[in-house]
Amino acid sequence: MGDEKFIFKEEPEAASLTVVKQSKTKAKGKLLSVDDDESYQQSLLYSLNDFVANGEVDEILTANSATEAAALIATNEEIAVILLDVVMEEDDAGLRLVETIRNVQGNSLVRIVLLTGQPGAAPRKDVMEQYDIDEYWNKSEIDYDILKAVVGSNLRSWRSMYQLEQARLGLQLVIDASRKLASKYDKESFIQVVLNEVASLIGVGKNVPTLCVTTQSPEDTFDKSYVLAYTGSDHVQVGEPLPNHLFDKFTDLYEQAIIDHRHKFNGNLSVLCFPYDHEESGHYFILAEGLEQLSEYSIHLLQVFGENISSGFMKIALINQLSNLAYLDAELLIYNQNWLLRELQTMNHADRINTQLVVISIDNFDSQTLTFSERAMVQVINNTYEKIANLYHEVLGISRIEASTFAILCNSDEAIDDDVLVQFTNQINEFDGEMRNYSLTIVKVELADMLTSTPMQILYLSKSLLYSARQKGRDFVTYNPAYQERLLTDYQLLNDLKNAIVEHEFYLVLQPKVDLRTGQPVGLEALLRWKKNDEVIPPNVFIPIAENSGIITKLDLIALELTIEAIKALKQKGYQLPISFNATVKDLYESSYLALIENAIGIEHISPELLDLEITETQAMDSYDKVNPILEHLHDLHVHISIDDFGTGYSSLAHISKLAADTIKIDKTFITNLRDDEANQQVVELVLNLAHLCGFSVVAEGIETEEERDALLSKGCNIGQGYLYAKPMRLDELMEWLKSHQPQAVTD
Repeated sequence: MGDEKFIFKEEPEAASLTVVKQSKTKAKGKLLSVDDDESYQQSLLYSLNDFVANGEVDEILTANSATEAAALIATNEEIAVILLDVVMEEDDAGLRLVETIRNVQGNSLVRIVLLTGQPGAAPRKDVMEQYDIDEYWNKSEIDYDILKAVVGSNLRSWRSMYQLEQARLGLQLVIDASRKLASKYDKESFIQVVLNEVASLIGVGKNVPTLCVTTQSPEDTFDKSYVLAYTGSDHVQVGEPLPNHLFDKFTDLYEQAIIDHRHKFNGNLSVLCFPYDHEESGHYFILAEGLEQLSEYSIHLLQVFGENISSGFMKIALINQLSNLAYLDAELLIYNQNWLLRELQTMNHADRINTQLVVISIDNFDSQTLTFSERAMVQVINNTYEKIANLYHEVLGISRIEASTFAILCNSDEAIDDDVLVQFTNQINEFDGEMRNYSLTIVKVELADMLTSTPMQILYLSKSLLYSARQKGRDFVTYNPAYQERLLTDYQLLNDLKNAIVEHEFYLVLQPKVDLRTGQPVGLEALLRWKKNDEVIPPNVFIPIAENSGIITKLDLIALELTIEAIKALKQKGYQLPISFNATVKDLYESSYLALIENAIGIEHISPELLDLEITETQAMDSYDKVNPILEHLHDLHVHISIDDFGTGYSSLAHISKLAADTIKIDKTFITNLRDDEANQQVVELVLNLAHLCGFSVVAEGIETEEERDALLSKGCNIGQGYLYAKPMRLDELMEWLKSHQPQAVTD
């Protein structure tokens, strides 16, 4: 359960309607305190009570566990700030709740402030880099004034984000609906309709023009206006100044209209005036010449119709404004993710074939925000955008799809060379007055490779590839259709893996550990295998998927159960050999895992010396403060402890000397070609000396040649395993192998 997220129940469709109906643009918000220390929580409530008393929040909610908090979040709207303890019912309960809020519920607005009394349980640097939280404080650092300041600033941030999000949700619906309406919502088409209707009202002749003219700014005079649209005469050019004969004819009436800001009529001439609006750049004028003098009735019709025209111009201005809000990034005033999705949606088959999508993201942006000032990071964002704009001169558009990520759409024939993009990944920028380097990760996608993908699939695949590139330490990656196929394959394999757990499709193979001097077996290593139908799935295929999905702990539990059964079976045949089994830090945090070991010893009377728990050097050192006490507990039960893959991580000598362990296993990478590789020889000698000083025994992994064995013996390493002696075998095959290799017999 240690890696599972808290799952929210799906709400009925009516609930979503209620959310829309009740949404507010001026929400106060709620506070949620999640802490299993009730006395500390009471002190928080006392300090935060002013926020309720002063009307700054609607209420303060409390929960004493992550599970309880998950239920509260699912049923309470407008939670603005969560004060969250990390260690509650489980050591990582708080962090899993963060993942649930962000990834399952999809709530990116709520501000999460971690408050922990055990900083070692969740190191600040690791947590800030891996989880989407807003602030991290040790409880010892928080006093009354700091708490009020932290909550107050996060409340203000949430309100701004909440109001903008509510506005955008509404604006998105409005602008998308507007694009489907009649052409009168398009300015050019709207004006053309207006001219036709005005001409119809006043009865102009075939060759008598009705025009719409505009000015560049409110201060411009009539001689600086230009024709926006017209009907009638063929002697008028759109985009050009008004012809002289029309200029002379309408000048007096125009000047009266601009002074009074009203429509003007004289004889058979009309000037409908639509003054400058703050959303527009200049005045609009409808100039019309009738065949006859206008009657009072015609003037009245034109005045009434003028009000409709004015509303139409305001409506178009509003739509333009809504479009900016829906499709523009508020900070940089460039396109946003909504725009990118819309453009991808409107592309036809031919467009996609000739279009390239490039995603550029600033590395470690969140952690750098903690190191440098917010102002400096805003400057980095602006400078990065400017550099991208200078790099891409001719593009369909540059959009900002995340805080530190940009997406560029360009024609394939105007694309930037890969070599240039690789060089572009290294940047220099000024941070608080100092020039510092920072890096970018770039993903290039040819949309021709995604002809059947939806816009959202294209976006998700691009972001997924960006994440994968960072995980692999690559700064530039080009999308390959095989990547999507691999994702689908992994997804299917994950489902099969979950089903395999239920259907008991796993079995154990055991590889002997031998005395290198005699070849006599002295122990075994248990390795989990998966047989799906008649196919054996390699561990290097399913183990990474299990680790990434968080179900590796379930597989480790299965491996431990099968190991215990193997020990019993071997004992029945007269063999007593310790069996090592792999464990992770998360396994050791699970009470069910430790209970299985303790029950095997206390209830099933398995000799604890036959249980050899292996944990990697990296995990043992990274989680030393929490792991070592657990290892000491197992050690007290006489369970054997081995440190696997030694030499591949970074150990503290102070920690390794005090680690509750019995054996160090030298990773096979240092055994390969040992006789001729001086570097490997030095590592092996160093490990052997360290083991001697700390009182550890040593096991060498991956011995495949006699030369490697002899080299190990010459350096004083007497225990090892590898294909030179035996491959991993199923239990029945192992029994036959043991008959001819004189294993140690049971002496009850």
